[in-house]
Amino acid sequence: MLSIISNLKTFVNRGILSNQIVNRQTFDNCITFHSAICILLMKRIRSTSKIYSAEKKNDEFNKDELENNLKDTEHHSLVKNKNLQNQKITNVAEILNSSSKDVQNHEQNEKNKLNLKSLRDRKKKVNEEYELSIPPPKNKTRAVVDLKMMKEELKQLEDPPLTVWEKEICSNRLPYSFFDCPCEELAQSLLGKILVRCLENGTILKGRIVETEGYLGVIDKASHTYQNKVTPRNIPMYMPPGTIYVYMTYGMYHCFNISSQGEGCAVLIRAVEPLEGIEYMTNQRTSKGLSNTSKKLSKVLKTYELCNGPSKLCIAFQLHKNHSKYSLCSWKSLWIENDEIEEINIVKCRRIGIDNYGEEWTNKPLRYYIYGNKAVSKRNKEAELHLGLN
Repeated sequence: MLSIISNLKTFVNRGILSNQIVNRQTFDNCITFHSAICILLMKRIRSTSKIYSAEKKNDEFNKDELENNLKDTEHHSLVKNKNLQNQKITNVAEILNSSSKDVQNHEQNEKNKLNLKSLRDRKKKVNEEYELSIPPPKNKTRAVVDLKMMKEELKQLEDPPLTVWEKEICSNRLPYSFFDCPCEELAQSLLGKILVRCLENGTILKGRIVETEGYLGVIDKASHTYQNKVTPRNIPMYMPPGTIYVYMTYGMYHCFNISSQGEGCAVLIRAVEPLEGIEYMTNQRTSKGLSNTSKKLSKVLKTYELCNGPSKLCIAFQLHKNHSKYSLCSWKSLWIENDEIEEINIVKCRRIGIDNYGEEWTNKPLRYYIYGNKAVSKRNKEAELHLGLN
């Protein structure tokens, strides 16, 4: 537009259009009008370009902001997805752990049930086998193993005297008929008899039996064979009368018993008065250990204190649980002899250490001892008073 106007001015100045078109004044007005229009148009164009540039800037700004927002949104979504994945993994792990624990608990419960079932079956089987006094139910075959059929298990150990000397020293032993009597009778008959022990080195130990206790087998709550209970330990109590039964109690003490007539009955020897081999018994009771080093006496014991108790008797006479199943009627290392003594007074009283077996068996007079003998483990003054022995 400006170039056109400049060209018109040039032509006018040169006089090309002075007389042909319009006069100069009119032409100047026209030029002025057109200049104003051009100026307005230029302003309009400038404002339009400013607006366009501003809009462009705004668009760029919005675009950048949008891109940033998109980036932030994408980042947040990634973080959220990652958190969700971690949460899912944690949940899955917890579920797996809980399921594994449930499985383990279930397996343990099943195992406990099986163990309990096996124990019940075992107890039921033992009861069926050995409760001979209970009659079988009607219309049902009874699967019972009679004790007479267990000859191999109930067979006595054999180690009889062979040499002339062995046969000579035990020639006064009491026969089988002495032991083949009811438990209470045997417990009293043993009082005053001589217990003889022949050790492997030839040492002879002797002592007078002064205290006993009777255990009445399957009916006695304090007996190891109560209700026909049969274990590898108590089998000697079912064996023929005169069989030795040595068991360990409290994991450290031995007790010496002799089987009698009756199902699972036996007599406990509680105390013995030492008569021969006292020095050897003293060394056994007072020595510190069994080593080959020199032994020092830890206490000066009186003679009647050496065997005044079941465990003390086993220590002094060197009796252990591996001596069970031997017979006092045939074993060359232990037997019982008669002794000619004056008439003795026998005290009958309650047994010791069975307070948890009910009043009936706690108060039953099944303990017997010789009145006035110092080797008795514990006197019962009430029973002595009742007999008028004081």
